[in-house]
Amino acid sequence: MGASWSGKGSWFSSTSPAKEGKATTNGQYQKQPRLDPRRLASQFVYTRKGSMYFDEDGDLAHEFYEEVKVENSQSTTMRRKLSNLTPQGTVYYPNPRLHVDFPIPMYSPIEK
Repeated sequence: MGASWSGKGSWFSSTSPAKEGKATTNGQYQKQPRLDPRRLASQFVYTRKGSMYFDEDGDLAHEFYEEVKVENSQSTTMRRKLSNLTPQGTVYYPNPRLHVDFPIPMYSPIEK
């Protein structure tokens, strides 16, 4: 699930540590500073996966039903519609949310 960020290089790297840096004028390699991916993470979430569906008419809902006429009767029943539905896709939040699994505690200073 993670990577080793030791001085030897990450475990998923296919290049040798010597080739990761830039060559100097005398032909030796100089190590480049690495970015820690934990520092690049954000505590905010801007999008989510939509849980609703579009039907052929462009209506948006969690479930769709259609009326079906019962044979030999004048009554109708409702049947759940499962075909010709398109997922909503990515939904953007109007305001960013805090990520549940972000490990940094957030606090505000106490004012006296």
